[in-house]
This record gives sequence, structure tokens and C-alpha cells, in this order.
Amino acid sequence: MNPVIVEVGPLVIRWYGVMMALMILLAVAMAYRYGPRLGVPTPELDRLTVPFVVTAFIGARVGYVLSHPAEFTNPLEILRIDHGGLTSHGAIAAALILLWLTSRRRHLSFWSLADTTAWAVPLGNILVRFGNFMNGELYGDVTQVPWAVTFPGAAGPRHPLQLYEMVFGTLVLLIGFRVANRRRFPGEVFWTIVLLSSIGRILLDLLRSEERVFWVLTLGHIPAVILLIGGIWFLVTRQKRGDTRRPMPEAR
Repeated sequence: MNPVIVEVGPLVIRWYGVMMALMILLAVAMAYRYGPRLGVPTPELDRLTVPFVVTAFIGARVGYVLSHPAEFTNPLEILRIDHGGLTSHGAIAAALILLWLTSRRRHLSFWSLADTTAWAVPLGNILVRFGNFMNGELYGDVTQVPWAVTFPGAAGPRHPLQLYEMVFGTLVLLIGFRVANRRRFPGEVFWTIVLLSSIGRILLDLLRSEERVFWVLTLGHIPAVILLIGGIWFLVTRQKRGDTRRPMPEAR
């Protein structure tokens, strides 16, 4: 595996950057496809797209810095995007804050905004994880399964967790399409995607024993468990309240 796609003089194009850009483009395309159907007019998406992408990126960076403080001895290193990484949970938190502010300012449904932009979660697990795979990072424990991968600098063949997350992310995306086409209440798409993605993160992080901070728990488990509980509570309470509406027509 090679993190670099092409290198010409000072120009270096890396898999991670390309996959990140592709994820953003596809997530935006999905938002424009489903936004009007979910109650978010296209002009509102025009106003929201750039602030959403920037805010999510900043949140992802801040989330990484807060969860890995020992890596940043100099505050200026926070601004170095080539040092350290990003966290999906930081991106989700920052994006939700922006969506809440937008909903208040533009008089839109907060949960409809969340449903419209939720596609970034499974797309990130599919595309960005491929970038992680090509970087040779975020792998799992040593294993002897036939599909084990030997990563540069890692002892022994490992579980390719990045590929597992890509498969799981694809399943979540397909389920998300089905829920969006039959959405019964605002927030159903967002919380279904987040709940399923959290289950995947909890299960797959069990194969990262080197990253454990307490018992079998990794840092990734903590926000995933919180989101899992939040998703179950939201979906169950909306069902009990009967806060449903007729399913949307199938997307064509």
C-alpha cells in the first residue's frame, strides 16, 4: 500500500485527501438530492454547504486534539493538518451545533437539517477509511485470518479494520436510503444512520486492544456509546409519541 497516488515535483496527491474530497462531494450531492424531499429547500442548502463543510472539519480537528493532547506540545501544531488527524465524532458534534444555529436563524426544522446532511457519516466510513487503509493506519489486532493484512511498521498480520468499516458503512448507507425514502418523522434518518454507525464502531473497536484506555474500552467507544443511547432514546420516544407521518414516495 502507498499513501501517495502521484508525486510530481512538489505536487503530492494522496489517497486520504482524494477520498476526503470525494466524500464531501458525494455528501453534498446527497444533501441536494434529499434536502427538498425532507423539508430543506435548495436555496437553504446553497447557504449551508460551505459553512457546514468548514465547521465539520474544524470540529473533527478539535475532537482529535482534545482526545490526543499528548501529541500537541506546541499549540501551533494544532494548525498543522499533516500532524495528527481528525475524529468523526468531533465533526458530528460541531456540525450539529451549526445545524441548530441555522435552524433557529432560518426557521427550519433542526432534525430535517440533520437528516439531510447525515450522509456524510456512512460516506466517511466508506471513503475516508480507504484513505486510512492506504496510509497503513487504524488497523486492528494481530490475527491469522486468511484476509489479514501486514501493514508497514506493524508487528504481524492485522485485522484490516478499515475495510471492515467500509463494508459496514455501505450497509448503513443502503439502510439510510431506505429510511429516507419512507421517513416517518424528522430525525429518523439521522438517528438511524448514527445509531447503526455507533454499533459498528463499538463492535469493531473491540479488535483494537492496543488502543484501550479502560478494560475493553477505547476512546472511540465513549462517544459511540453516548450516540447509541441517544439514538435508541430518540427513535423509541418518537414511536411512542406517535410522531409519524405518511412515508415519503420512493426516490426516483
